[in-house]
Amino acid sequence: MRKESEMMELIMKKAREDDRIRAVAMDGSRANKNAVHDQYSDFDIVYFVTDVREFTKDKSWVNYFGEILILQCPMDWYLHPYDYSSSDSFTYLIQFSDGNRIDLTLIDVKNIEAERSKNEPRIILLNKDNFTALRLIENEEAFFIQPPSKMEFHNTTNEFRWLSLYIAKGLCREEFYYAKYCFDVLIMKMFLKMLNWTIGLHHDFKVTTGAHSKYLKRYLSDTDMKHVQEIFPDGSYKNIWDKLFLMYDYFHELEGEVAEYFHFICDKEESKRVREFLLNRKWNSEGEK
Repeated sequence: MRKESEMMELIMKKAREDDRIRAVAMDGSRANKNAVHDQYSDFDIVYFVTDVREFTKDKSWVNYFGEILILQCPMDWYLHPYDYSSSDSFTYLIQFSDGNRIDLTLIDVKNIEAERSKNEPRIILLNKDNFTALRLIENEEAFFIQPPSKMEFHNTTNEFRWLSLYIAKGLCREEFYYAKYCFDVLIMKMFLKMLNWTIGLHHDFKVTTGAHSKYLKRYLSDTDMKHVQEIFPDGSYKNIWDKLFLMYDYFHELEGEVAEYFHFICDKEESKRVREFLLNRKWNSEGEK
């Protein structure tokens, strides 16, 4: 696997020698001192170019960076095809055979003023024309957990309990993937919002748990992290039922903590009613077998 220094030299050599590339920035985890930096970290690179079309009409030029395992162009998707006659930004997601990965975004310099609104961590690696719209951004405030409004808190608790009924219905019908999808995707979003709010309130809402809460372990005790891990079910209906109640009760604990901190109303009666309903559904489904 090529070293970070080798990859960076390759990226910068291309930019220095190609007159069409006027500036280079690095975004993502490598631009954020608080992010994880290891061999799995992508190189999130932005080339600011004189004409994007010259870099999209023939995609073979990206082979310059190494042997490609797989390439994806997310801007050109069957749901939203890219207009190759336009000057819109374009991204190459490139996974190389040696394990390195470059997420390379091309932005036409005619659109560079839009970069002034950029607020996520960024390092400027090259600026041939001294574009003032490009600037070093060292803080990660854009990613900080945001405190909930009263309405968002209420809607989140209500949605969590509402979605718990979907899981129960799927389990009663033995609709495995439906129940798992509602658990792993839908209701988990509500649970993680509440968990993140509790983390936020303990850190004055000046921290981030990262994309998809990947840094939870940084802010939870070993006991709390174990508690979170224990709510994930395996492939049996019984286990999904058990984990549903485990998550339900854990959510209610977190809900109470957030409500107390912000002086919100915690609807304990609704929580109790729905939990009893879920228990009845579970007992009825077991009695039918």
